[in-house]
Amino acid sequence: MIIKKFVSKTVLFLLLGSLCPAFAQLNGEYTPDLARVEIPVFDGVTLEETISATSFGLTMVQGLTSSKLSAMDGYISGSEFYANDELVVNFDGDMTFSATATKSGSIVRLAGAKTTIVKGSVTGDGVFTDDSGSYSVTLTGVIGTFAFKTLSVDIESGQIAGLISSGALKVSGYLDEDPTQKGTVTAKYEPEDFGPFDFPADNIVTPEIVLFLTTTKNKITGSASGTFGDYDEVGFKVTGTRNAKTGISALTLTSTSVKGISAKLNLDGNADLNGTKNSMKVLGYTLTY
Repeated sequence: MIIKKFVSKTVLFLLLGSLCPAFAQLNGEYTPDLARVEIPVFDGVTLEETISATSFGLTMVQGLTSSKLSAMDGYISGSEFYANDELVVNFDGDMTFSATATKSGSIVRLAGAKTTIVKGSVTGDGVFTDDSGSYSVTLTGVIGTFAFKTLSVDIESGQIAGLISSGALKVSGYLDEDPTQKGTVTAKYEPEDFGPFDFPADNIVTPEIVLFLTTTKNKITGSASGTFGDYDEVGFKVTGTRNAKTGISALTLTSTSVKGISAKLNLDGNADLNGTKNSMKVLGYTLTY
C-alpha cells in the first residue's frame, strides 16, 4: 500500500513537471521572441523639402549607442530665390543637421531638430535691380538655420512630419562691375509645414538576442549576442536569478563590445518574455516592453 502511494505520488510529480515547463531551468541556447520591441532607426533616412524657393536635403546618421542625430550629404540650393524685392539669387551649399531622438509609445520626437548652412560653403550669383537698372551679383555667402518647431515620427502610420519655425537667411554679395560695392540682405520666411513623408518600414527594426545560459542553484550566468538592424553584432555578459516559486528567470545583459547597450529580460521556462518589466537601452532609447 505504501509502495503504491509512493509510485502514485512519483507519477503525479512527473506529470506535473511535464505539464509545467515554466518551472524548468534555463540551460542551453535560447532566442526569445522580441517581436513586441520596435526600434526606430534614423540612420540612412533621407529628408528633403522646399522652403520659400529654397530646397534642402540630407541623409540622417545615428550611432548604435546614441540618441543624437547628425547628417551626411546635406545640401541646400536656391533657384530664383527672392532675397528681397531688389535681389534675386541662385545658390548652392552644404548643410548640417542635429536632433535628439526620444521615443514615447509609438511616437518618436526629434527634439531640437535643425539644419544649418555650412559657413563658407555657398556659391552663387544673382541680379540686383533698382531705379538705375539691373546689375549682376556674385554671392559671398548665405547664412541661416532652419529650426523645427516640431518634428516627429508616428511608427504606426510610418510617417515623419513637423513644422519649421519662421526665420531668416542672410545673403551677402558684391556687384560684378564694382566689387567694392558689397552688401548683405536679410531674407525672411514664414513657418512652413514639413511633410508628411514616409518613414521606411525597414527602419523600424526588431532586435534579435541569442542567449547561452547556465543555471546552477537558481543563479544564472552566460553570454549573449544581439543584432539591431544593420549595425554590427553586439556581445553581452548575462547574469541573473531564477525564482524557484514562479520559475521566472530575471536576466541582466551588459554589453561587452559596445558601451551604453544593456537589457533586462524576464523569461519563463520556455525562454518566452514574461510580464511588462522588460527593458532595453540601445540607440539612445530606453525601451520598456
